[in-house]
Amino acid sequence: MRHYLALVLILCISTPVFAAPPAAPPALVKTAQLQSSLAAPTQSFVGTLYFDRISQLSSEVSGRADKVLFREGDLVKKGQVLVELNTDFIEKELMRVQSMIDLTQAKLDHSKKDLARYQQLLKQQATSPTAYDQLFYSVAEIKAEKAAYITELESTQIKKDKSVILAPFNGRILEKNIAIGNWATTGSPIARIGALSDIFIQVPTSETLLPFSTIGQQVDVWLPATNQHLKGIHKGFRPVVDAQTKNIYSRIQLEQITQPFENMSAEVSLPTNTKSEQLLVPRDALVTFNGQKFVYSIKEGKAAIIPIEIVSFSGDQAAIKSPYIQAGMPIVIEGNERLRPDQPVTVIED
Repeated sequence: MRHYLALVLILCISTPVFAAPPAAPPALVKTAQLQSSLAAPTQSFVGTLYFDRISQLSSEVSGRADKVLFREGDLVKKGQVLVELNTDFIEKELMRVQSMIDLTQAKLDHSKKDLARYQQLLKQQATSPTAYDQLFYSVAEIKAEKAAYITELESTQIKKDKSVILAPFNGRILEKNIAIGNWATTGSPIARIGALSDIFIQVPTSETLLPFSTIGQQVDVWLPATNQHLKGIHKGFRPVVDAQTKNIYSRIQLEQITQPFENMSAEVSLPTNTKSEQLLVPRDALVTFNGQKFVYSIKEGKAAIIPIEIVSFSGDQAAIKSPYIQAGMPIVIEGNERLRPDQPVTVIED
């Protein structure tokens, strides 16, 4: 027993004592006061992107496509050259008509000189009025013939100009219907183009929500395929309600969209009730964990996590509700992504 006590005493003396690890320094955070304001609850609805103005571009003249300067999906500007048709025959026609004009002009110059000479002879009674009249109307006929050739030249020049097919507006090529070497006839399709200035989202909602939407109001739009968060303007409703679902279609015009795709899906936040007092926080204050939404507040110098329910979004603000929050309390808006409940914090002033 003595030997056992001695061994324990030796181990206690020889074993080093490890100090407890130092406490982690307080987390640095920025806060904002929870604000109370008028806002309407919203709900996310799935809609479809479409081009409200589409041109089925066609050729106005016939010809072989020598150059096709676009591809499907290209963004094009108004007046941009899309297709150049072969103009070899038109060039020859222009030369022929111009030659006929030159020939007619020479005949006209000669006839005018004869007419002037006959006019002097008529004054001297050296020729008959009939001979003078014949020459006078001959000059008029040559003038009319020249005018007809000039009109033909202008028409042929228009054909040449129309052989270069231009984009009618700023848009995106939705379909390409021609390739190099194809023969384009008058009216044959060249391309289908959607105007970039008229891109809309068509959103089906219950007709009961009609009173809560105002034409001209700004709404939030998210395009999942391209992960674009955009602003849209409510432009009214289609004048037809679906006979089976009784859905009405809101028309939301998009602003500053890049890479639009016809018929792509979009999520649009639309109001579902009238405005009421809501508690608003910046979106940066929201924390998501296991599908649940939280915010952090500050209590006695420590982070206090609060479960919340999101009522709606408006721009960079979110309307939230919870039995544990009230207007004026501090909400963490920076540094919350690394916080833990009850962690000491130091608030940094902006």
